[in-house]
Amino acid sequence: MDAVATRDFALEVLADLSIHMANTSRLCEELVIWSTSFVKFVEMDDTYCSTSSIMPQKKNPDTAEIMRAKTGTVFGSLAAAFTITKGLPMSYNRDLQELTPNLWRGVHSAGISTWVLLGMLETAKFDTKRMREEAGKGFSTATELADTLVRSYDIPFRTAHSIVGRAVQKGSLTLATLDKAAAEVAPGTSLKKMGLTQKEISEVLDAGYSVAIRDIIGGPAPKVTKKAIAARRKQADKDSELIREKFKNLRSTTTKLTETARRLVA
Repeated sequence: MDAVATRDFALEVLADLSIHMANTSRLCEELVIWSTSFVKFVEMDDTYCSTSSIMPQKKNPDTAEIMRAKTGTVFGSLAAAFTITKGLPMSYNRDLQELTPNLWRGVHSAGISTWVLLGMLETAKFDTKRMREEAGKGFSTATELADTLVRSYDIPFRTAHSIVGRAVQKGSLTLATLDKAAAEVAPGTSLKKMGLTQKEISEVLDAGYSVAIRDIIGGPAPKVTKKAIAARRKQADKDSELIREKFKNLRSTTTKLTETARRLVA
């Protein structure tokens, strides 16, 4: 009954592909935004872009946009597969023949999207200098400054949060502004007297420092991310070997099946 009735294999494949395409779509959305003229974090290769139909100067990240749409196709295949199977009695039903096209549609859309994404990323040119210029704007590293007040000067985080927040309201994160904010938030508190210096503030507010200090597992520090990349590549190699073995078995089985069919025909 389980062998005849179940379509879990199809639902699981489509569910996995839907998760994969959801992440692909999110990455494509980032690339679309990053490639705009007002962000300019990345330049997509011409192979994966096209010009506007009316604006000759415009470069559209078409493949990224199409992959976002392909995600909807895969989601639709999953929804259709679930809808087809949800109300069937536990045996084979003719309804299931309508599930197969949805399976192939989902596999095909996810497959070609993955290959296109690979090429798009391999040929993209990321402007890391531009990224670094933008990284520290908008007081993005202010949290690290609050954390430093906690770690180095034994100030409760709620107080440190209020001090830094008030300094931001005043328009700058200089020693003078922070010291004034500290006196307002916690009367009698002087960051200067505690030993905080402008040099330390500047170091802490540097985006590179803020990233590097977060070196726990799962953190963004370069040494941690390098380990994570190495681990992912190792796992990818194992997966690739598994896939090669699967294809080898499929080819062998296909050959045997063909030989058997020819023998029966003869």
